[in-house]
Amino acid sequence: MPPTNEEELGRRRFQLYRDQAVEAAIEKIRHAPAAEWHSFSGEDYVILKEMLGEIWISLGREKWQRYAFSTLTRQDLHDLIALGHRVKSHSPAAPLLEEMDAILSHTPHGHHFV
Repeated sequence: MPPTNEEELGRRRFQLYRDQAVEAAIEKIRHAPAAEWHSFSGEDYVILKEMLGEIWISLGREKWQRYAFSTLTRQDLHDLIALGHRVKSHSPAAPLLEEMDAILSHTPHGHHFV
């Protein structure tokens, strides 16, 4: 087996950090009473995980650290999942990332698209 170069190690480390951040966020969401986690399907979980991964990649870590995942509501999650369905065929454009950020930041304009 050939030795792994630094670039590949960096890529793997980045993916590991992203996956850990997303799993930690989902764990907080799962325990949030207002999220009503039990009402979501496996497909919803997959889409939510993908959307959180996209926002982790696209926005700065400082912003990610400020999100209060434990305060997300069922409606917030439905809105994120709805955005995920819109994004499925292509990578998220800036307006969709802004909408995801608005939902996670609990800003009023985050819920106008559903």
